[in-house]
Amino acid sequence: MSLSLDARFELIEGGQVFTAADLRARAETTTSLAIAEGDQPVADLIAALIATQANGTDLFVQRNFSADIPVPDQSGRVWLQTSGTTGTPKWAGHDLAKLTQKIAAGSGAKARWLLTYHPFSFAGVQVVLSALIGGHTLIAPPLNASVGDMAVLAEVTQPTHISGTPTFWRAFLMAAPDLDLKGVTLGGEATDQGLLDALRTRFPNAHIRHIYATTEAGVVFTVSDGKAGFPAAWLNDTLAITEHNTLNVDGRDTNDAVIIDDDRVLFRGRLDSMVNIGGVKVFPEEVEAYLLTCPVVRDVRISARPNPITGHILTAEIALDLSADEGEVRAQIKAHINALPRAQRPVSLAFVAAIPYGETGKKSRAAS
Repeated sequence: MSLSLDARFELIEGGQVFTAADLRARAETTTSLAIAEGDQPVADLIAALIATQANGTDLFVQRNFSADIPVPDQSGRVWLQTSGTTGTPKWAGHDLAKLTQKIAAGSGAKARWLLTYHPFSFAGVQVVLSALIGGHTLIAPPLNASVGDMAVLAEVTQPTHISGTPTFWRAFLMAAPDLDLKGVTLGGEATDQGLLDALRTRFPNAHIRHIYATTEAGVVFTVSDGKAGFPAAWLNDTLAITEHNTLNVDGRDTNDAVIIDDDRVLFRGRLDSMVNIGGVKVFPEEVEAYLLTCPVVRDVRISARPNPITGHILTAEIALDLSADEGEVRAQIKAHINALPRAQRPVSLAFVAAIPYGETGKKSRAAS
């Protein structure tokens, strides 16, 4: 295991500022179980990571208390719970050295990271470790803070770097104060070109990157060229496309459906989210990506509903741009939808203030 806690590191959480020395002292009374509860879960997580390395023990990072997940019998790892979005949550083990191998040690200017992911998720742990090892300041909102709450916190604390899901970023762009961000990171979901372009316009001084990672495999690749998807030239023996047109990483089928468009591999959606509509396979995520190209649509969620004739039908919940008027734009959105193949057209539209998302920061797929 390898965890180098930079002495410059600071954590801002629950109205308190913790130094590296504070967290080392906290680690002396920490167990090998990090639990996502209490007023200072990030401080507890960091202390547990430090104690795990010092004692050579396993660390179980627990955020799901309702699921009865068998404890693995391997040792020498940091165990994270999968979200359970596509099935029962399970433990995924990681060597701490592997979790930290792509994180650079502190040098140059000290950054200020705003933590938008659940701190006990894979993405959240990666942000925590990046700040720890880099000697940066980590700003931790309360668990389950809304995007609006995070925007208020950002205005007060002025972060320089923020990492979040595309769903988070669409909402944050509408609520965010004026920030001079130096780093913008997206992960957890496929991103679209419109969002990448909007982030470039809003934060012109930021280095923008999209990370593809899974809880089981860790970080797979990082895209920094400002384009959706990733270059087809990256495909090889360990990053391949299966016969079912899903992405395979190190022999593991990720169930992420992809398509090659010219020299680019684009994500279509999760294989388990695909629905059959009149004999046509439809990915709700593809329909969402198309609707997001309509200028008045800020965010959208497509849901599938059983239908005795076609098997399923699609419905759309749409969050409009703040300057748009529902009565004036409904016809515009319907005309936009009519350009889709019939199977991909939502049969009903509902206008909502915001699209709900879960604790992972990803769009909730269950209809409200």
